Amino acid sequence: MRKVISYPPGKGQVLYAKSKVYLHITSSKKDNIPGYLVIVRPFAESKDDDLIIAFIPESDLSIEDRATLDYFDLYGLDGENDNFYSSEANDNQHIKRAHLPKCTKFIDRPKMSSISSYAFGVTIAQLYTVQVRPKTSTLWEGSIILHPRHETDRMPAIFFHDDESPGTKREQKLKNQSFNPYAENNIGGNLLYWGGDRFISCLKNYAKLTESTLETGMFLVNCTQEDAIGFVPDVPQSDEDYDLSADFNRVLNTAKWKVLTGLASISNFTKKQINSAIESNILPKSIQKFIERPEVKKITDDFDSANVYLAKWALSVQEEAERNRKMIIGNQYYKDLIRSELGDGFVELTPQEVANATRKKKLTKDQWAAFFDSTGSLQFTIDEVLEQVFHCGLEADIRNEAWLFILGVFPWISTFSERKQLIKTLENNYCEYKNEWVADFENKSNDDYWKDQRLRIYKDLKRTDRDVDIYAATTDEEQADANDLDNCEENNALFNNPNLLILRDILFSYNEMNKNLGYVQGMCDLLSPLYFVFKDESITFWAFVRFMERMERNFVRDLSGMKEQMLTLTELVQFMLPDLYLHLEKYDATNLFFFFRMLLVWFKREFSFTETMDLWEVMWTDYHSSQFILFFCLAILQKHSKIMIQTLRGFDEILRYINDLSGNLDLQDLLTRSELLFVKFKQMVALIDRSNSGVGAHALHNSSANTLEVSDNLRKLLSREIIIVKEEPRTETTTFG
Repeated sequence: MRKVISYPPGKGQVLYAKSKVYLHITSSKKDNIPGYLVIVRPFAESKDDDLIIAFIPESDLSIEDRATLDYFDLYGLDGENDNFYSSEANDNQHIKRAHLPKCTKFIDRPKMSSISSYAFGVTIAQLYTVQVRPKTSTLWEGSIILHPRHETDRMPAIFFHDDESPGTKREQKLKNQSFNPYAENNIGGNLLYWGGDRFISCLKNYAKLTESTLETGMFLVNCTQEDAIGFVPDVPQSDEDYDLSADFNRVLNTAKWKVLTGLASISNFTKKQINSAIESNILPKSIQKFIERPEVKKITDDFDSANVYLAKWALSVQEEAERNRKMIIGNQYYKDLIRSELGDGFVELTPQEVANATRKKKLTKDQWAAFFDSTGSLQFTIDEVLEQVFHCGLEADIRNEAWLFILGVFPWISTFSERKQLIKTLENNYCEYKNEWVADFENKSNDDYWKDQRLRIYKDLKRTDRDVDIYAATTDEEQADANDLDNCEENNALFNNPNLLILRDILFSYNEMNKNLGYVQGMCDLLSPLYFVFKDESITFWAFVRFMERMERNFVRDLSGMKEQMLTLTELVQFMLPDLYLHLEKYDATNLFFFFRMLLVWFKREFSFTETMDLWEVMWTDYHSSQFILFFCLAILQKHSKIMIQTLRGFDEILRYINDLSGNLDLQDLLTRSELLFVKFKQMVALIDRSNSGVGAHALHNSSANTLEVSDNLRKLLSREIIIVKEEPRTETTTFG
């Protein structure tokens, strides 16, 4: 009976570790990926079939975990002599188990697959065969290949660079002291000791390995009699035959881990000022002409702030975009560096590349429940859960709980009882905000600001998600519409629908809580899906508050938050899709204004109600970046870049083409492309940083002509920290309605 020990949170126990194992992704040694081959027990209660065999790149590990694995490689296993090669150590009963841990060490529990890493692995239960290719006089680095039971899940070969591994050097020294020419692991008569020997011996402690009679070096794992009879080798016989470099990325992407995986408070007065400026020819003629285009009006009619943004863009955004263009597109050093190190067409996503990175099935209620123990405490790391949500999404019946964690309403470190008490506290706090405006409703009705807020809330409620059942118009409201009551200060018929009444109360209460920002056009779009999921007024309010913490930057009065995002998106397109940017430049479309509405309310008008919820829960995880929504925009442009360059010959055509994508976007495909583009962006930034620091074979002379500074805006895209921008306090001179 295995003794169960207590595991640190988020950690797994190391049972085997080998340093300086490599992936050979091309024929060039400089491209080799160094890492560790490990066997890890993920949880204290995990059975042997649940053990993880994995390759973890050195770059994926923390300093602490690397030190742990280095130590374990040197001293972590017993059996330093050849006794473990005896036949009695390998019978079905494991009478004499060899190379068991003689120290208890833990590392961070491996994440489930992520296309941002070269890590991959498989559980013993999922493993079909292990192909062993020992070191020989002509094959200096021996290797192993893990073959999962699913025949389409190919995994790349793992090469043992024994001359670099301190652990293997120590093993070789000890082995030389008690050499045994009859060692079982000397496969095919090979008498050279190599790093894979100990891996096989250690694996035999946890699985029955049966060598195929048809192929030397092919071990079936926990095979049944049917497996043994039906096994037919279909693998390369040599490294020359097994050319992984030709399709390495395809192999890797199918071999990933299978373990656990306001609007700037724009008043009517302000809008009139902007319109007056346009009509009075205060703005440049090019901007006036731009605003008059039907495709632009389609966006500005939806949101008043879009009109204001255009005016501000005319004065500053265009100039900043031009400066960035000179830094990126006009930098020949940048072009040469990317071409020489990453190759032409690096950012292009091939159909095969996208297909190999397809998203996974949504998390079910049972899978979500498995993240917590009997007390309701999280038994996985937060990142493990967020990774699952990011790559899978959630089934509808678990959103009312899962969203509260993802949005930060519920602390991840809490129990059932603590969350139950928290709900009561949140209800009481919400009632305080609500009672403040309810008690003084009549007096507030004489206040110009309050009247302006109330009118805009009513108007937005009238047109938000009325095709969703719980918000559908009543018979009375339809009659009111027929009587053209849209311009009335209050359309009381609207609130015959009790759900709209609740939305109104939540928005009034938020206006009371965040008086600096108040209600801004577009907030209804953000609130509606939340109440649809929670069906609870106070819980919805607090979820909305959390959502608005990250979205407030979109609605501040001076539009600085939207300006910064649009500028960052412009830089990102210049950085990643320079050919498309140059094409857009020909037709005065580099302002990317068609993304204003999409960014403002996170594609609420471009996707169906259900798809919007699918998108938002992925974005809320901040798994790669708190601004991952910008890579989603980039994915749309990348997917359509060829047709835009080849066929669109004018601003009107470009804007109409993008506008017409609304309702025709493939959400899952774009999420896949977004992640692939993020990974490539991260690689490009890392390459530039290495080159600027003079590291690497292709580093050029360090001079101002041979450097490219990655802007602060682009660097922020690598951060998972949410960008918080708060509205400035209102003053007595602030104008309303």
